Amino acid sequence: MYNQEKKENSRLKQVFNRLNLLLLLVFLIFALIIFRLAYVQVVKGEEYQAEAVSKSDKKVPIPAMRGNIYDRHGNLIVHSRGSFTAVFQEKEYMNKDYYIQLATKLEKILEGTTKEDLLKKMDVGYEYKNGNVVKSPRMTQKFLEKDLKHDLSQKEIAYLSEHRNELDGVAVITKPIREYDPKQVAVQTIGYVRPFNVADNQGIEYYRQRKDDYLPNQTVGYDGIERSYEEELRGENGYRLYQVDAHQNILKQIKEVPPKRGNNLYLTIDQRVQLETRDFIKSFLPKLRATGRNASYAKTAYAVAMEVKTGKIVAMVSYPEYDPNIWTSGPDKETYEQNKYSFTNGTIRSAPYDVRPKTGKAAEMENYKHPASIVPAGSVVKPLTVLMGLSEGLITPYDYWADPGAYHYGGASDVVRNDNGHNYGMLTPRTAIQKSANTYMARIGKLMSEKHGKNSVTVYQKYYHAFGLGVKTGVDLPGESAGNEDFLVMNKRYGPLAAMVQASFGQQGRYTAMQLAQYVATIANKGVRLRPQLVDRIVDAKGNVVRPYKTEVLNVIKESDINWRTIHQGMAMVTQGGTATSAFAGFPYRVAAKTGTSQQDIYVPDSTDFTKKVNWRKYKEINNGVFVSFAPVEDPKLAVAVIVPEGGYGSQSAGRIARAIYEAYDKYIGLGPTDKPYDPKTAVPKDKKTE
Repeated sequence: MYNQEKKENSRLKQVFNRLNLLLLLVFLIFALIIFRLAYVQVVKGEEYQAEAVSKSDKKVPIPAMRGNIYDRHGNLIVHSRGSFTAVFQEKEYMNKDYYIQLATKLEKILEGTTKEDLLKKMDVGYEYKNGNVVKSPRMTQKFLEKDLKHDLSQKEIAYLSEHRNELDGVAVITKPIREYDPKQVAVQTIGYVRPFNVADNQGIEYYRQRKDDYLPNQTVGYDGIERSYEEELRGENGYRLYQVDAHQNILKQIKEVPPKRGNNLYLTIDQRVQLETRDFIKSFLPKLRATGRNASYAKTAYAVAMEVKTGKIVAMVSYPEYDPNIWTSGPDKETYEQNKYSFTNGTIRSAPYDVRPKTGKAAEMENYKHPASIVPAGSVVKPLTVLMGLSEGLITPYDYWADPGAYHYGGASDVVRNDNGHNYGMLTPRTAIQKSANTYMARIGKLMSEKHGKNSVTVYQKYYHAFGLGVKTGVDLPGESAGNEDFLVMNKRYGPLAAMVQASFGQQGRYTAMQLAQYVATIANKGVRLRPQLVDRIVDAKGNVVRPYKTEVLNVIKESDINWRTIHQGMAMVTQGGTATSAFAGFPYRVAAKTGTSQQDIYVPDSTDFTKKVNWRKYKEINNGVFVSFAPVEDPKLAVAVIVPEGGYGSQSAGRIARAIYEAYDKYIGLGPTDKPYDPKTAVPKDKKTE
């Protein structure tokens, strides 16, 4: 019994010992926990609280695929396609040495790249300068992907995939890039895209107000249709929602919303007429330089063809053109220099002379020796001068006036003469237009100043603005110019008499090809001025018409039918016994036209360093070829305006181009009362090559 009790006591003692040990362990554990909590809250509390607060959610847009752009018959001109792209995304451990090593490795992998360019594209706060790596400001947020190279080859893709561990931070993904028709269809009209941060840095207000809607490297419309219709083409970006830490390193992805594709645009441009016009200009200008009178420097041309009853632009050529695909990854300096004289749309704003092959300072100085695309209108405004004279009661439709050959209007030296000193004998309003009599127009200008005195310029300007001269046409393109009303300066300096006389025959106003096209279409429409239209309809990704476009009347000019008939008949006589007879010989339709040979003085600076005083001197006097027209006379369907800076006589230069436009339009669409059925076989003209 004693042994039994002894054993029981021993067992209980072991149990108590074990319980005490367990209690001790529990105590120690709780003590450790309490100590840890105290350490976290007291010692590390502020640090951990700051880290917790620094965590944030970042919404990263997924760029939507831009909509396509088609010509009026559905021929694809611009589209977005997927491109295998090498991208770089920073990670927390990376430092300066890693960035340099990575750029050096990638230079040998990605063909056509340099470590200097790659480091700059990586945007990690460093760049090469004079061979050394220096600090530089970041252009984008750290956690964003940076594009390194588009259109990777299969070899490049395979190498990057096989060496992922050696190239941490680099990945291959599919990204949308913009691709333009290699035939170069209306390139300045359609425009191009650039990365958002470029557009933002250039101060485009539209993009400044929408910083949160775009990725810094997302392509956006920068010029032309691409810019005007950015809202429709861009679509709706999706996004990925990430949680990032204080150092902008991604912790996890929370959510993803896919993007919605942009809408498609169908233009009013007919690529067949557009390309034939461009190709004619390309082949014609060298011949003009070789054989044309006063045209040895004619290297540029600007043409607009506008349908009279709708305002639809069928063709719009700013020559020379260029390949807009150079903007896909951004042109290098050499490519930019080679093309920069072709970027601007000279049909709506001032575009420079094509000084190639000169470059640098030599090119800059050479540019001053030639006119830009906006030149004095010359005699093409004479139909409006006659109409103004009729409307103001200064002349009548049956007015007869003996041409003196030299018209004196002020002092002894104030005289206006006809081209080559011609005396045209007895003139009527119609024959004055046909013969392009400067003297007859000067007479109207003088009568205008006598009737309205100091208000002459205001009345004169009112007429011009009603026809779209001196005001913007309203074409849906960015950067349109209103032209230059030089008669305002002349009025201020010399008074209304000199201003009205000199302006009457076209030497005191400079206008764009688009303005001249709207002006002559308004004459053809008997005073109905329409907004030029470039987009026929907007269609969503499913083919539904989102927005159809209708003809828009800007203003209506009321004149008697006899006045309109007088102007139309006078312009018709220009191609039938007048200054454009040879240009339209044998053409099957009657064309109403007015030629213009505008004189212009060219002044050059003695230096291009404008930080110092620069002296200007007269370099030479040149003649620009200008031409406006519409056809057929009986039922106008198409209006055409052409400007050839330094083209010499308008009939020999701009008139020939206008004839080619009418022939192309009649060939594919028809100048008759109804359009020809569209034949898909003619979508791309045969045997045509681009630059």
